Amino acid sequence: MHLRGNVIYNTWENFWKKAYKSSYFRAQYDETSERTDWSLSERQLFTQSNGRTLLGQDTMGRLHFLCTPHDKIYAVPSGGTDLGGQFKGYIGQYYQNDTALLLGKMKYDLELDNGLMISGANKQSWTTYYDDFLPVTATEHPELETRIFSFAPILEKEAVPASSIHPVPGPAGAFYCIEVKNTSGCKIKGKLRLSFDQKFVNQFEHYGKYFDDYTVTPYKSEWDQKLLVLWHPEACAAIQLLDSVCEGQGDNPRIYVPFELKANESRTFTTVIALTPKREEIYSALGTLYQHTPLEWLNVTDDFWKERFGKITTDIRENQEAGEKYRDMQVRFILDNFNCLSFREDGSLLTNWQGAPSHSLSRLWGIDITPDVVSVMYAVPEVGKSAMFYLAERNRPRYSLYSDHSMFYYISLLVIAGKYLELTGDEKFFRDHPELVAAIDEIYNGMMKHKHKEKALISSRYASDLIVFRKYDYGANVQCYYALKSYRRILKLLERDATDVDRFMEQMKADMKELMEGSGPFGRQITGGNNLGENEERFYIQDDLNYYGGEDTATVMAPLYGLYEFDYEPYVNLHRYARSMYITNYDPEFQTMRELHFGMNPSATGCTLKLGGSLTRQEMLDNLNLLYERLDETGSLFWWPRATNKKRCLTRCSQGQGAWIQQSVEQWFGLRMDGTQKTLVIKPQGLLSGYKLQKTHLGAYVFDIEYREEKGKTVINIKNYNEEAIKVIFEVRKYGAGAQGECIRAEELVLAGAFVEKEFATETMAVQETDIAGAECSTMTEDGILFSPYGIIMPKLYNSDCGIFLFRYLISQSTDTEWKNAEVKIEVPDGWKVQYKQFYHWDYQPVFSDNKAVCMVGEVPQNTHKVAGFYISLPDELAGGEKSVMLSEHPFPQDTQHKMKQVTLYVEGQKTQVAGVIRASLETDGKQCKVSEIPVLILSKEDYANALDKMYHGTKK
Repeated sequence: MHLRGNVIYNTWENFWKKAYKSSYFRAQYDETSERTDWSLSERQLFTQSNGRTLLGQDTMGRLHFLCTPHDKIYAVPSGGTDLGGQFKGYIGQYYQNDTALLLGKMKYDLELDNGLMISGANKQSWTTYYDDFLPVTATEHPELETRIFSFAPILEKEAVPASSIHPVPGPAGAFYCIEVKNTSGCKIKGKLRLSFDQKFVNQFEHYGKYFDDYTVTPYKSEWDQKLLVLWHPEACAAIQLLDSVCEGQGDNPRIYVPFELKANESRTFTTVIALTPKREEIYSALGTLYQHTPLEWLNVTDDFWKERFGKITTDIRENQEAGEKYRDMQVRFILDNFNCLSFREDGSLLTNWQGAPSHSLSRLWGIDITPDVVSVMYAVPEVGKSAMFYLAERNRPRYSLYSDHSMFYYISLLVIAGKYLELTGDEKFFRDHPELVAAIDEIYNGMMKHKHKEKALISSRYASDLIVFRKYDYGANVQCYYALKSYRRILKLLERDATDVDRFMEQMKADMKELMEGSGPFGRQITGGNNLGENEERFYIQDDLNYYGGEDTATVMAPLYGLYEFDYEPYVNLHRYARSMYITNYDPEFQTMRELHFGMNPSATGCTLKLGGSLTRQEMLDNLNLLYERLDETGSLFWWPRATNKKRCLTRCSQGQGAWIQQSVEQWFGLRMDGTQKTLVIKPQGLLSGYKLQKTHLGAYVFDIEYREEKGKTVINIKNYNEEAIKVIFEVRKYGAGAQGECIRAEELVLAGAFVEKEFATETMAVQETDIAGAECSTMTEDGILFSPYGIIMPKLYNSDCGIFLFRYLISQSTDTEWKNAEVKIEVPDGWKVQYKQFYHWDYQPVFSDNKAVCMVGEVPQNTHKVAGFYISLPDELAGGEKSVMLSEHPFPQDTQHKMKQVTLYVEGQKTQVAGVIRASLETDGKQCKVSEIPVLILSKEDYANALDKMYHGTKK
C-alpha cells in the first residue's frame, strides 16, 4: 500500500471481517420515513464528515446527499420583523455560510447479460456504521452480495500540513463505492450502472417543507474527459466512476463499468466525487482524492479515529446490554457533533450546524456551539483553537435591541478556552495570540457591564432562540461562573492580577445560593433565577414560579463547574421537581420536560437533563433506558423525539449530545483532566460499574484506564502514555452509590510510561429511592387519585395553522387497590370530534367519527404516572397556530400546601363565548373512580392574547 506506517486493513475482506459493528444500531428501509420526513435533517441517514465535506447515505444504499461549505460567512437577522424575504433568522441565530449541496440520491444498479436487473440495495438491506464512522449498506441477493459505502477521507498525518488543525479537514469530496461478490456458483457478466439526480441546494431554512422542492438544476452539465461536471454559480460537482464507459449528453448521461466475476469472486467499484462552491476548486480536490485508493484512504481515516478513541468497553452490572450500548452511544454522539463542524481548507471554522445535516443549512445556532465543540475536544482538541478564533469575532448578533442578547453565547469563547486549557495544557497558545486575549478581556468587561448593581449576578435576555425566564437566570450564571474560572486561569498563566475575578466568583456563589434557592415540594431547591425587581417591561416570567427550562444544559453542569457536589440538596431537589407534575412543563407521556415553562416541544435536552440530574443508580438506569428509547436506529438523538415512530424530529441534537458527552466523560467515566496542573482526577459518579479505555485520548493526553467495581472493593489501573508525569487523584465511592456520598481519596504521581494498579476497600451504601408519584398523590388530593389534563399550551399535530391538538390526562394512584383495567371515556363539545391516542405513538392523520372516544390505559400500579391521550379536532374556524389552545393555568400545585386547581380550556377564535365542557371519566374494572369536567371558553383574539400574556408574564401591575 502507498502508505507510511502500519496498515490496519490490507484487504477489503480483512476490513469486513474485523471492523467493529454495533449490535444495537442498524436500520432497514423505513417506508413511513420515506413518505413523511420531508426535511433532509429528519431523513433516515447514516452520516459522515471529514470536517469539510459532509455526506449522508440512506438505507437503500444511496449517497443521498453530500455538501461542502462556502467560505463567505454573513450575518442573518437575529430577531426583529419578518419581512417575508428569501430567508430570515431567529434570535438564537447570528451567522451562517452557504453550502454547495448535491442532492444526488446516487445509486448503483447491476445489469446482467442474462437480462436480469438487480438494484445495488433494496428494502431488505441493512445499513450500519463500520468502525463507528463508515456507513455501509449490505444486501444479499440470490445471485450476489453487495456492500455499498461512502466516506469523505481525513488527510494523512504525515502529509504536508495545509491546515492549522491538520489532518482535519480533509479534501472537498468523497468516495462512493460498491463491492459486488458473485455467490451464484458460476461466472456472471454484466454492467454496473451509476445514476443520480442532478440537483443542487445552496441556501435553505424551511423546516417542515419538502426539501426536494427547493433544489436547482445545474446551469451546465458537461463531459470533461473522464469527468461529468455539474456547474451552478453556487456549486460544482465532478463525478467519475473509475474504469467506466461514459455515453450520452451531460444532462442525460449513461455511466457504467462492464464486469465479469467468477464464482465467489469479489470486485470493488469506486465513484470519485469532488464537490466545491467554485469550478476552479474542483481539480485541487481531485488532486488529493486521486492520491490513494479507497482502501488506502479508508485506512488513513480509520487510523485517525482509532487513534483518538482507542478501544473502549463499558459495563453496567445491573444490565449488560445497557452497558454495551453505552459505548456505542458515547462514540456516536462525538462523531455526530464532529460532523456539525465545517472548516475552510486552512482549518478556520466556518460554522457549527445545529445538527448534521440541519433544517437550516450551514447556519450557526448560538446555544449549540459550546457543547458541540467541548464534546469533540475530548477526542479532537485541536478544533477548540478554530472555534475560539471564530467566536472572538462572532459571539454576538450583528444587531440586537439588547446588549445582553444571550450571555450563554457571548461567553462561549471563555467556556471553550477553559476546557481547551484543561484538555491540552496549552498555555503557549494564549501567550502567542494577544489578539485572542484582547477579545477575552473584552468579553469579561462585557460580563461586568451586565452584572447587577449590587449582586454578583449577570443578566441575559435569551438562551438561544428562547428567552431565559428570569433576568438573572440560574443556568446563565452557572455558565458565567465557569467562564470566570476560565478567565482567572488565563490571567494567571499571563501573570496578571486575578484578585477582582476571585472576589466576584466568591460573591457569585453566595448570591446564587441566597437569591436563586427557595422552598419546593421536596425541600429546598434551585428556583431557576431571579428578576431582582427588574422586570418592569414584563419581558420575563412572573417572580412566584419555580422553573427549569427543557433546554437548559448549563444548570446540570454546576457540580462539574465546581459550584458544589452532585448530592447538593437544592440541586437534587430541583431534578426531582423536574420529573414531577409540580413543575409546569413536565410531560408524563414524553417523560421529559418540554422547552418552555408553558410547554411547547418535547426537547431531547430534557432527556439528557433527566439523566444528568439523576442521583441514585436506579434513577440513572431508568433514565438511561429512557434515553436509549429516544435514540433513532443510527444511535443519534434528535431534537424533538415525539413518539416511538417519530424519533427524528427537526435535526440531530448537537446541544443535548454534546452536553451529555461532557457529563459522561467527567461524571460517569469520572475523568477530569487539568493539563495546566498535569493532574487527572478519576472520580466515577455515574451508572458505569466498570470500563476499560485502551490508548484513549482525553484531549491531548493518552491513557489506558481500567475501572472495576465489585462488592467490597474497587480496582483502578492506569498507564500514562504521555511524555510527562501526571498526578492522579483517585476518588472512590461506596459500592451501590450513584452520584451521592463521600469518597475515599488517594493521590499518586504516575510517571511517563508508567503503569499503576490501585485497589480500594469499599463499604456498601444503603440507598433510599424517592417516590415522586407517591408524593404527588399524597399532597395534591384527598383520595390518593390524580386524574387531570396537564400542560398549559396544548401540542398541535403539526406546526402550521392546525385544528387538531393533543389533550392528555395524567393518571396516578396511591390507593390500596390494584388497578388492572383502567380506561378513560371522554366527550367533547358538539361540533368537535375526538379520537384516542396510543401512548407515545404518533398518528400523522387521526381518523375521527364523533365527539366521544375511549382510551384503554390498562394497568395502573401504585405511585406511577400513566397517561390517557386523545386527539381533539376543532371546527375549521378554530384552527390556529401552535399556541392557540391552552389551559388557563397548570392544574397541579407547585408546592405541598395546595390541592389541584380547577382550570378552563381556552381556544382562540373570533369572539368570546362559552363552548361547553370536556367531560371525562376514569374507570377501572367497570367502576367509575373519578370524573373531570373542563369548561371550554372561546376567546376573541384580543382576549386570548391577554390570557396568553398573563400566563406567560404574570398579572400586569
